[in-house]
Amino acid sequence: MIRIVFIFIVLLFAENAFCQKNANTITITDSTDLSDYSLEELSKLKSRYAATDIEKNISQAIEAASHKALPLRKTPSIISVITEDDIIKSGARELMDVFKLIPGFDFNVDVEGVVGISFRGMWANEGNLLLQFDGQEMNENAYSSLQLGNHYPISNIKKIEVIRGPGSAIYGGCAEYAVINIITKKGDEIKGISVEGLLAQTANSYSRQDLTLTIGNKINDFNYAMSGFIGRGQRSNFDYTDVYGKSFNMTNNSNLNPQFFNFNIGYKHFSFTFIYDNYRTTTRDGYISSLSQPYPCDFLSYMTEIKYTKKINKKFEFQTKFNYKFSSPYVFDGYPAPIDSSYGYYKVNINRYRLNITTIWEPTYWVNAQFGFEGNYDEGFNTNGNLFITDNSKYVSYINYAPFAQVLINTRFANITLGARYDFSSAFGSAFNPRLGITKKVGIVNFKLLYASSFRAPSIENIQYEIDKIQLKPEQSKTIEFETGFKLSKNMFLSVNLFDITTQNAIRYFVKTDSVINGDPDGYRNTNKIIGSQGAEIEYNYKTKLGFIKVIYSYFTIGNKNVDSANIVINDRTVTLGNAQNKLTVMGSINIGKHFFVTSSINYLDKRYADVSTDSSGKEKLLEMIKPQAVFNLYIGCTNIAKNLFFGVGINNITNERKQYLQAYNSLHAPLPGLGREFFLKLNYKIQYTGKK
Repeated sequence: MIRIVFIFIVLLFAENAFCQKNANTITITDSTDLSDYSLEELSKLKSRYAATDIEKNISQAIEAASHKALPLRKTPSIISVITEDDIIKSGARELMDVFKLIPGFDFNVDVEGVVGISFRGMWANEGNLLLQFDGQEMNENAYSSLQLGNHYPISNIKKIEVIRGPGSAIYGGCAEYAVINIITKKGDEIKGISVEGLLAQTANSYSRQDLTLTIGNKINDFNYAMSGFIGRGQRSNFDYTDVYGKSFNMTNNSNLNPQFFNFNIGYKHFSFTFIYDNYRTTTRDGYISSLSQPYPCDFLSYMTEIKYTKKINKKFEFQTKFNYKFSSPYVFDGYPAPIDSSYGYYKVNINRYRLNITTIWEPTYWVNAQFGFEGNYDEGFNTNGNLFITDNSKYVSYINYAPFAQVLINTRFANITLGARYDFSSAFGSAFNPRLGITKKVGIVNFKLLYASSFRAPSIENIQYEIDKIQLKPEQSKTIEFETGFKLSKNMFLSVNLFDITTQNAIRYFVKTDSVINGDPDGYRNTNKIIGSQGAEIEYNYKTKLGFIKVIYSYFTIGNKNVDSANIVINDRTVTLGNAQNKLTVMGSINIGKHFFVTSSINYLDKRYADVSTDSSGKEKLLEMIKPQAVFNLYIGCTNIAKNLFFGVGINNITNERKQYLQAYNSLHAPLPGLGREFFLKLNYKIQYTGKK
């Protein structure tokens, strides 16, 4: 790391020491990014050539990492951007397909058929990773988890900004490892009506039947957009076998049926957002032992935001927003058969109220300061006479408030970001999270050196299942990252980054079987080990009028870190349970004529380890290595088969590979299979509004 910092400092000053600009001639190496030039230099520019798609992508404005629009190569975080064109050309059926284009992301099973995200070798699905849809937090508020698989619509997405690194200094206690910011198209970008259908079939059953309707337009100062998504799908068509050897076929036993509605309006300084998300699933895999029949496991959320933004003068901008969110996850409000007594009634309703006040001050063109306050009030209600365990009550409430500040300084030597957020909570105490970012672009090369502290806030059910009622501390991480990017040509860009994550007080859940094996009682506690991961990630993009090539590679190791008993792999102390140490995605697309294109891709996962069975006593876990897997996909699309009609056909998992989602922590859930070979058809029809501007 010392060598990396030294090289970075040398290159930081190289341009100023050896590359003085001629007083009368300016050579533009990047036609879309002029932020390095002074006003005097800009006045001498004579002409610019048209920017290529790659140049537009690497110079586009990104707000997720700083709440101020900055070019991608200068934003103070490691960022991946997925554009609308990427989603269309990839033939993505859902968000999980899109996330395969992001380094470091992996998918693992939790319980009750839920599949979530691991990031950089760390299980990140329970309050460690934040997913936002138009600025609205999609993590449910009982466990702060996410549920993936035919869940969220993708046909109206404008772009996805992913912070591959900590985001707590901006977003708080759900952004410890990463932030996914999904931005949908607004009315002035839709300007009409769009209908999209997706039909998919495996060898023995349907796999997806989805429909999306989008309407939007802008009339003078009034902007509106509405999008509705409904469908049904299945997790798998293979057999699932639990650790005790009991099996069942997942066809019609693993339903994934979404109902999603997104409504946005804007008028001058005001905006209003409402999202309804009713994700109806069924589970038969349960927690450890499989069940005799499928049972409902539903996730309901709805949320709203009112936002007011006012630019007071050239130097000051004021922004305030109020959010309300209702969350009721993992709902089963019936009663199981006697043989399935391990799966019982569960229904917890949670309200969250949030107020955010932010002031933006720009005293000069090279300084941007942001400071403000955010407060949360959470209240949980247990239904059907059940009580929260720790509080012995049907009702609990917690309050959290956090002042925050950030300064962006743009100098000729480097761009510097300084920020911090201090959270105070009635549930866990306090957490201080500073960040420092230094970025620099030198011709075709850019550099980033980043440090940030981040945390995971214990959620309501984490608190209620505290072991022996010992108060949970916030999980705290410190992350160091270094990235360098190369614009190899006007059509080619390569970025490479290194990371080091150190986590202490990790919040872990230990099930009853662990009390037999490890002496750990049932519930949540902070682990006493300092854990983490290190690694490298590579993104390569090449794009011309003929098509594009993407190569996404990621590697992690925990060989230089301590190992937690929750995700230890006895056979290999460099990896974590359930995660592939090496991941590779290669995607290529060729344009055929004016309207047709063909895209093929391969997703490769290195070997992984999982608990797949127990010994004859049913207590000792038997670890097994899952061999490397490669999934091949093919997609053919036509952007205008008829006027305003888009058509696409594809084959996912051509070789019928038995994809498996492994549990990333030590709780005896067997690998959950995914879908086999899948044929699918996509149709999209648009009606454009016409009229005078």
